[in-house]
Amino acid sequence: MAPKELKILRMLMDKPKGLYGSEMVALSNGVLGRGTIYTVLDRLVEKGFVREVDEPPTPALQLARTRHFITGAGQAAVYAFIRDMDLVLPNGVALGGASWPV
Repeated sequence: MAPKELKILRMLMDKPKGLYGSEMVALSNGVLGRGTIYTVLDRLVEKGFVREVDEPPTPALQLARTRHFITGAGQAAVYAFIRDMDLVLPNGVALGGASWPV
C-alpha cells in the first residue's frame, strides 16, 4: 500500500463522520497536497476502500462538496498492511499475526 493511501485510510478510520479532501490535506502535516489528494482518493474509491457521499450546496456554502468515508474493505486493508509489516506499537505490543476486528 502506498504511504499516501495508508495516511488517508488511517485518517478516515479516526473520523467516522468522514472528511472532505481539503480537511485531509490540512490534517496530514504536509504529507498530502491539494494537487494529489483527489488522485489518491479516486484510486482508493476504485479499490473499494473509500466511499464518497456528495453533499448539496447549503445557504452557508454555495458549493457542493464530497465527504469521504472508509469502507469495511478499507479497514481490512489497513489491518492486513499492519499485520503483513509485522509492526510493533510503542508500548511493545507486536501487531504481526494478531487477530483484528474488521
